[in-house]
Formats: sequence, C-alpha cells, structure tokens
Amino acid sequence: MDQSSKDELNTSASLELRWREVYSLAALSAAVAISWIVYHEYQPHLLSEFELGELALFLILAKGIVLVLIPPIAGWLSDMIMRKTGRFFMIFSVGIGIAAMVFMVIATLIGSGEVSSVKKFLPVMIVLWLIAMNIFTSPALSMIDSFAPTQKLPLVVGFLFFVTQIIYALEPVVVELVQFFGDTLTFVVGGVLIGVTGYIFHKVSSDEVIERRKQMMQIKPVKSRTNDMGIVLLMGLILGAGSAFLVEYIPVKAEVVFNTGSTFGPYLSFALLGFAALLAVLSGGYVARKGFLNVLWPGVIGLLVSLLILIFSSSPVMFVLGGILVAVFFAIVNVSALPYVISKFSVRNITFGVGMFIGASYIVEGILEYLYR
Repeated sequence: MDQSSKDELNTSASLELRWREVYSLAALSAAVAISWIVYHEYQPHLLSEFELGELALFLILAKGIVLVLIPPIAGWLSDMIMRKTGRFFMIFSVGIGIAAMVFMVIATLIGSGEVSSVKKFLPVMIVLWLIAMNIFTSPALSMIDSFAPTQKLPLVVGFLFFVTQIIYALEPVVVELVQFFGDTLTFVVGGVLIGVTGYIFHKVSSDEVIERRKQMMQIKPVKSRTNDMGIVLLMGLILGAGSAFLVEYIPVKAEVVFNTGSTFGPYLSFALLGFAALLAVLSGGYVARKGFLNVLWPGVIGLLVSLLILIFSSSPVMFVLGGILVAVFFAIVNVSALPYVISKFSVRNITFGVGMFIGASYIVEGILEYLYR
C-alpha cells in the first residue's frame, strides 16, 4: 500500500461515528421517500384532472432518464465545485430549493382551480421536480464517509436503509394521510418537509463535511481506486434489480401465481420491504464486524440466485420463498454495497462515484415500470 492510501485510511480511522449527522440524513431520506409516495399517488390524478393523460408515457420515460442520468451529473458537478471553490453544498442546496419550490408552485396551481391556465405549466413543473429531487441525492449520500470510519459505514447504511424502506413499507398508511390532507395541503406539506429536512441536514453537517473533505483533498488521489467504474455500475445494477423486483415485479406476478384480487400483491411487496428494512438495521453491526467485502459478494450471488427463483417459480410456496430470499439478500447487499463503492473512489471523485451507483440502481426499476405501465 502506498503512502497516499495509508494517509487516507488513517484519516478515515480517526473519525468517530457521528449519529447527529446520521439522524439528520435519515430525516431527509424519510422526507424524500414520502415525497416519492406523494408523486406516485397524485401524478395519475393530476394528469386526469388536467386532461393530460397522453403524457403518462412521456413522464414514465422522463422519470427513468432523470433517475439514471441526474445523480452522476450532480455528483460530478459537486466534486468539481468542491475542488475549485471548496463549496460542497451548492448543488445540494439548489436541488433542495427547487424541489421545495416546485411542491409549493404545484400546490398553488392546483388551488387556483383554473384548469386551462394551469394545464400548460404542470408537465414542466413535474419534470423540473423530478430533476430537482435527484440533484441532491448523490451529494447527500456521499457525505456518510465524513460521518463514520470506513469499517462502521455498514452501521450507517443499515440505519438509513431501515428508515427509508420502512416509509415505503408503510405506503398504504402514507397514502391514506395524503388522501386525508387533499391535493393542495399535501403538496404544501411535501415542500415543507423537503425544505426543512434539507436545511437541518445542511446546518448539522456543513462544518464536519467541509473539514473532512478539505483534509482529504490534500491527499494525492490513488489512481487505482478510480478505475473500477464498471464494477460499481454492475453493483448498482444488481442492487437496483433487487429493489425493482420487490417493488414492481412481485405485485404483478403475485396476482398470477395466487390468482387473487389486486390488493394482495402490493401488500406482499410492502411486507417484504419491511422485512428487508428490519434485517438491514439488524445486520449492520454484523457486516461491520465481518468486513463489508467478506459479506458483499456472497450477498450478490445470493441475490441473483433468489431473483431466478422468483422469476421461474409457479407455485405460491416457491414464489413466497423466492420473495423472502430476495428481501434477505437485498438487505445484505444494500448494507455492504455503498461502503464498497465509497472505498473505490478517492474523495476527489466520491460524489460522482456514488451518483453513478445510484443512477445504475434505477435502470431495472425504470424498465419494469415501463413494461408494467
């Protein structure tokens, strides 16, 4: 190991696990999850109300393109701005500000009740919101290397995954609250959640992140740690496949396997997401002790085998077993994959690397969402 590698590892080892920063990122992650639930709940209603049903396919394609491309672009810009100016939060703040603003604008447009004047602006607002919601994801998530030493990152990722997936698992409850609040108030609350949690995360994390990043910027980057883009993209693709099959595939396939009504599949999906969330937070300590590299590759193989079982199962028992196995290995890979990605990039390129990982993780979900539209 050369001296620059040793310096970077020593700097990482000197960190303490800072739970206050982790909690603030978890709050932001929860707000993002709630916002996506609001988007999926209200987008069809908005298109119907404003007679824009012909744009449904366009928005599915736009969402897929945005989810794949914007995180790495935002990550690259964040790294570049940090290297040149020392300001890391510029891209993050722009994304948070635009997302919160668009929520408020949509609430105002809906509240105006003038369909004809609002109709032409709504698609633009939706696409702008999709872009804004993905501008700050890679900068925010890449900051976890400043909150904990490398060997404890699985603990942090497990906790963040738990918070996010529990929100998605409770989607029926969130949807009921959304319907209770109504259109206008829901978008106002969504804007407030994104704005407030983004501001808190910025305030709590700024000094620590900037100090950490500036310190690491002084270390000469290790070239070999930035030549693993292919494996990072593959890791994101495999992890995204696990998520996509739990969220998109299981609800559709369950109706065929069980020959039941339209509600069973989604509830099975929610139950498996909740199980994966619980397993992730419980396994974080184990992965940290064993080392994420020792857990990641068996988890990847297990996830791929589980997906094959799920795809080719025709009986209810095998289908449920396949779903449980996918949830188990999805949780394990989730806890270990992001620390692995972070270990593959010097701090000069870490946000871009995380952005590539996030973008790749949405590819399969976008394909399945298009096929099952």
